[in-house]
Amino acid sequence: MTTFLWTVVILMAAALLAEIFAFVAMALVAMRAARRAVDVIDELKQKVEPLICLAQELQESLQPRVETITREGQEIAALVVSRSQSIQATLDDSRRRFERIRLRLMEGVQTVQGQKPGRRGIYRGVVEPIHTASHVMRGIKIALWILRRVA
Repeated sequence: MTTFLWTVVILMAAALLAEIFAFVAMALVAMRAARRAVDVIDELKQKVEPLICLAQELQESLQPRVETITREGQEIAALVVSRSQSIQATLDDSRRRFERIRLRLMEGVQTVQGQKPGRRGIYRGVVEPIHTASHVMRGIKIALWILRRVA
């Protein structure tokens, strides 16, 4: 029985030594992996640092331009708004003037006191004959053109 106990103790000691060697080996592998990770991180830092510096320089060089573009864009927007308002005012004024002229030219609008209600308006008295004459002239031109083609 003593032999059996000694055999068990020796086997347990051997198992304990195997575990210790395994833990030492795992610790060595972990230390190597940590060292390799540090090396990889250092390499990445060396490769990335110039890119970071370049990006910062680019940002610093573009910042004044962005501010200038923003300021000029706001100025242009203000000018566009101003011009749009002036164009709108001009259109409103033109509409108002057109309406006044239309009312003056229509029959029945009296601009002079004492005008008889049955008189023809300026539009029918002046503008309609001009339109009629232009239609007649256009007809004559077409007729002459046809005569030239036929002849």
